Amino acid sequence: MSRVLVVAAILALGSWGLLKDPRAGSLVASTAFQPTGEPRIGILLDEGQFRRTVQSSDGRLQIRWAGDSATIAAPVEVIAAAGVIHIGNRRWTDQVWIRSRTGEMQIGDRYHEGWVEWIPEPEATGWQMIERLSLERYLLGVVTREMSASSFPAAALQAQAIAARTYAMFQMEARGRGRSYDLRGDTRSQAYGGTARVPKEVIDAVEQTRGQVLLWQGKLFESFFHSTCGGQTCSAAESYFIRGVPTMPSVRCDGCQSSRFFRWSEEVPRKHLADAVAYLCKGTGIQLGKIDTVVAVDAAESGHVPYLRIDHSLGSFEVDSKRLRATLRSRGRHKLRSTNFVVQPSSSGFLFSGRGWGHGIGMCQVGAQGYARRGANDVWILQHYYPGVEIRSCW
Repeated sequence: MSRVLVVAAILALGSWGLLKDPRAGSLVASTAFQPTGEPRIGILLDEGQFRRTVQSSDGRLQIRWAGDSATIAAPVEVIAAAGVIHIGNRRWTDQVWIRSRTGEMQIGDRYHEGWVEWIPEPEATGWQMIERLSLERYLLGVVTREMSASSFPAAALQAQAIAARTYAMFQMEARGRGRSYDLRGDTRSQAYGGTARVPKEVIDAVEQTRGQVLLWQGKLFESFFHSTCGGQTCSAAESYFIRGVPTMPSVRCDGCQSSRFFRWSEEVPRKHLADAVAYLCKGTGIQLGKIDTVVAVDAAESGHVPYLRIDHSLGSFEVDSKRLRATLRSRGRHKLRSTNFVVQPSSSGFLFSGRGWGHGIGMCQVGAQGYARRGANDVWILQHYYPGVEIRSCW
């Protein structure tokens, strides 16, 4: 009997449980890609209730709302609350846009050249902060954040631009257009730093690959990338249990050996691990006893561990390694740089000895850097990490 089929019985017995979070959906578009020209894209920069300081390089901001506009001094504090947004000493209950009168606008650590809009969320629970711009302008802010222009060769920057463009187009075309935005401005989609203060090397990389996307059998796919693979990438099928994604298999990589995260170790005290596991157990009915052992389950050929079996004084259960890694990080305790690790007991708890940084799927960014330094071009890099793809210019 499969693990999934025995979940109900296991939970009823109270000795085992299942805390797994397999990804739903497909990583490849269902239909062939039909480009219609360069699209505009909406980037979610923030949401909910929050407070932000907005600055302008010339000390002035322009505010626009339905049928009117005004110029105010900067910096100004924006407070997004339930049903109302305060900008300085003014307030609005409906959509509003802000930009620098001339020059650039700064919100947090992002720099923007154009309008940023605030939209009330449904039922007036908070606000969405969104920037809308052309896809090629958006890529300037992605490549700048994802790779350092000062240390990554041109070929690596170009490969990053094509992979990021493909990822964005997949989200727009395959994930549907029912939302008020297309992607998030952080690592839940792609890191994005705004379109101002972009290095010339990044501008060149985006311009030289303008309109180029990766296609597998004529279809867009979710072209994942990550910082460091540690010697071998993880296949999408291994990580997400989705078959039919041959363009993101596990491939060998000797380009990232210079990364300080090529090998890493992290000691997690028993109490810290127990706190994280207990957090994941909330609402499941599982009673967590004293943790005795932690065992890797179903390790992939690449070394990535999808699940960990937690043996404790009251029984055993399996937990999704990605969820545990995220929980340890979010609770400010420990950074497991990847799920490519071995775990063994230590004097204070458990020692995780791992390779790489990130989910390990698709292009290894530091690997791309290493190969580019050896003379590889962007096409070679992309076809190494995404075997079988073609590169097509769409606009």
